[in-house]
Amino acid sequence: MKSLQELRALVEEEKSDYSKFDMLVRAGLANKAQLARLHRILDKMTEERPQFSTADREIMRNLFNRMVDIITNNKQIFLRTRQAVREEETIVETGALEGADDPPFVLVLKRKAIRLYPGKTKIALYYNQKLDKYFSIPYDLPRREDDSPVQAEQVELQENNVMDHLHKIVQGKQAQTVKFANGQTRKVDHYTASAITQVHNAINDENKKRLANMVHKSPEHLQKVSDFAFKRAAK
Repeated sequence: MKSLQELRALVEEEKSDYSKFDMLVRAGLANKAQLARLHRILDKMTEERPQFSTADREIMRNLFNRMVDIITNNKQIFLRTRQAVREEETIVETGALEGADDPPFVLVLKRKAIRLYPGKTKIALYYNQKLDKYFSIPYDLPRREDDSPVQAEQVELQENNVMDHLHKIVQGKQAQTVKFANGQTRKVDHYTASAITQVHNAINDENKKRLANMVHKSPEHLQKVSDFAFKRAAK
């Protein structure tokens, strides 16, 4: 029971960071007395089908109206917001005969990372927000006469990709290099993967998802979970 409580505390610690939002609330964006309630509302918004009370909806309406007023009535903030929105938006052009399920005619890709492979092959990793997918594209390659046009390799984004790799490491009993959501990589040995996956297998589905999401964030988050797993195994 104590181990479960420690795991819950570990996961909850990384669940949300509202520090910047709190600063805005205390500066006058919303009622400071409702700060804890605002946190609960924001946490609910991450659920698939959140349920809000009438009071919660009124708080969200007031907050939304306040933010709209700030953005639209301040020229500098409006211009910065418009620039940020343009950077994030995905341009989709569709023809008159395209159906609702047709793929986008135009995609905007944002570069996330560049990796150098053996043979001086460079791979650029791009992400499209609309499709929620990554694309790896080779570039800066020596051109040969028999070369065909480079084709992009599509890679599905998995929230628990690192956790999937940890299970594969346990199954194959061999260390592997995993890649985190922040673009960093780290080689994980069988012993570490085994300790973490034992914890992952022992908890319920909701905590499984939370733990997998946490592990996927960065090497530092993986280290936190592995420290907890080793501590639990030593008891």
